[in-house]
Amino acid sequence: MIKVNILHVLLLFMLARTISCQNISIILPLNKTISWGNREIYGGFANLNASSTLQVDFTNVNKNISYIIFQVHSHLHNVTLYNNTYIKGSYISGTNVGLYSSVKPKLDTFFVYNPNVNINLKLYLSVHGYGKSDPIPGGCNMEFPIPISPFIQTSYNKDYILVDAAAARDPSDLICNTLDKVVVFFYKMYLPERNYDADTYFDGIKNMMTMDAIDNYGEFIPENGDHMRRMLSAYPGTGAVYVAVAISTVNVSSYSVYVPTYSYACSPLVDGGCELLDDFLSQILCASLLFVGLFICFFGHRFFKTEMFLVGLISGVIITYIFISLTADLDRPALLGASVLSGICFGAIWLLFWWFYGIPLIAVLLSTLNVGFLFSAIIYYGLPGGLLALEVDLNFWTLFVLVMLMTSLMLVSMTFLSNILCCSILGAYATIFPIDYYLGSNLKYIIINTVRRAVVPQFNKAILSPPFEWRDAIISLLWVALATSGFLFQHFQNRGRPPFPPPPRNVRPVPSHFYYGTAESRRRRYDTATTVIPTAIHTERTPLLG
Repeated sequence: MIKVNILHVLLLFMLARTISCQNISIILPLNKTISWGNREIYGGFANLNASSTLQVDFTNVNKNISYIIFQVHSHLHNVTLYNNTYIKGSYISGTNVGLYSSVKPKLDTFFVYNPNVNINLKLYLSVHGYGKSDPIPGGCNMEFPIPISPFIQTSYNKDYILVDAAAARDPSDLICNTLDKVVVFFYKMYLPERNYDADTYFDGIKNMMTMDAIDNYGEFIPENGDHMRRMLSAYPGTGAVYVAVAISTVNVSSYSVYVPTYSYACSPLVDGGCELLDDFLSQILCASLLFVGLFICFFGHRFFKTEMFLVGLISGVIITYIFISLTADLDRPALLGASVLSGICFGAIWLLFWWFYGIPLIAVLLSTLNVGFLFSAIIYYGLPGGLLALEVDLNFWTLFVLVMLMTSLMLVSMTFLSNILCCSILGAYATIFPIDYYLGSNLKYIIINTVRRAVVPQFNKAILSPPFEWRDAIISLLWVALATSGFLFQHFQNRGRPPFPPPPRNVRPVPSHFYYGTAESRRRRYDTATTVIPTAIHTERTPLLG
C-alpha cells in the first residue's frame, strides 16, 4: 500500500513537471497593412512557463515586405531566442531580443526558451516588416555575437549607462564597404521614477517601437564621440527605454527601427539593489542634512558662528571627497568618514578666522562661493548634451569656475543680505536633499553629477539629460518655497540688529566694578568695554596673530 502511494506521488510530480514545462507552438499572421510611421505587422502577449519553449511560425506574409525583425520582450528575467538551429551565432539571450529573417526563400522559424526555473514569464512578441530599400539594423555588426544584430545592448555601473548598437547596412551594400549611406540616431524615454511594474514597463517598450511613437514619446540622444555608442548619466531607480533608428542617406524615407531595450541602472530583483545609499554612514549623513539644512535656512545668520562652522564643514567635505577620490581607491564609508573628519577641521579653521579677524566681507565669501558652486552645478545639470567643446575638461572647468566666481562677486558686495540669501538657498537645498532621496526624485544629482564629472573617468562624454517628473516638480517647488520663506524669516528676525556680531576675540570682558555706580555711568562704562577694538591697534601677540 505504501509503495502504491509513493508511486502515485511520483506520477503526480512528473505530471505537474510536464505541465509546467509544456512546449507550445503558435502561428502568427503577417498580413497587416503597414504605413511609413508604423512598421509593426504583429504585436501581442504570450505566457511562457518555466523551462518551456515557444515555437513561432508565420503565415499570410504581406507581399510588400522584404524582411522582418522578430522581437521578444520580457520584464527583468532573460529569455533565449534562436532560429531553426540552436547553434552559436543563431541565438541571443536577454530581456529585449530580436532576430532578422529574410522573406525569401522562406521565413525562419523562431524559438523562445524560458531558462528560468519556477518562473513563468509574460512576453510581448512583435514583428516588424520592412521593404527592400530599408536599411538592415545591425547588418554591419562587428562586435555582437549574431551576424545581423538588430538589437541594442545596455550595461551600467553606479555612475553611467552605456547603450550600444551594431552599425546598420544599406541593402545595396552587401559587404559593408561604406557606412555613410546609413545614419543611426538614438532616442530614450524615461519610465516613472521608482516604478518597476511590468505593465508600466511593457507600455514603455510599446511606446518606443514605431517611428510615430518615437516622435511622440522619444527624446533624442546626441552623439558624444562614438557613432554607435551613447554614454548617459545613471539615475538608479528611474527606468529608461532606449531605441535606435537607422535612416538611409540615399533615400530618407527608408528607415528601420532597432529592437528597443531598457535599463533601471540598478537591480530591482536584488533586495536593496536600487538603493543609492547602501551603507549606514551614508544614510545617517543624508538624514542629518535635513536638520542641518533647516537650521541654516531659518537661523543661519542669527547664529553666525555656527553658520561659519557648518559652511566650512560642507565645503571641506566636498573638496576632500573629490581629492581623495582622485588619489585613492576607497570604499564609500571610508571615503565619507575621511571627508567628514577633514570637513570638521576645515569648519573649525574657518570659524577661527572669524574669531581672530572678524572681517565680514571675507567671512561671507565662502558662503557666496558655495552658492556659486551650486549655481554652476545647476547649469551643468540642465545643459543639453552633445556640446563637444565642453567635453574638454579644461574648457568645462574654466567655464564652471568662471560662473562660480562671477556669482560670488555679485553677491559678496552686499554682505548682510547676501549672507541671509546664501543661508536660505544652501539650507533649503540641504533640506530637500534627503527628502529627494527618500521620495525617489532626482534633484540630488545636481551635486552628484558635478562630483562625477570631477572623479569618474570618461564622464566628460556622458549625456546628463536628467528626468523631470512630478516628484521632481514637487521637490523644486519645495526648494523655492523653503529658500523664499527662509530669506524673509531671517531678514525679519535680524531687523534692528547689527548686521554681523562682533568677533569674540575683539570684545573686551566687562570687569566686575563696572556694575557699581549710577545707571547712566554703568551704561557708559559698558558701551566703552564692549566697543570693538580695530585689529590694527591690537597689542596682544599670539602665535596666530603674530
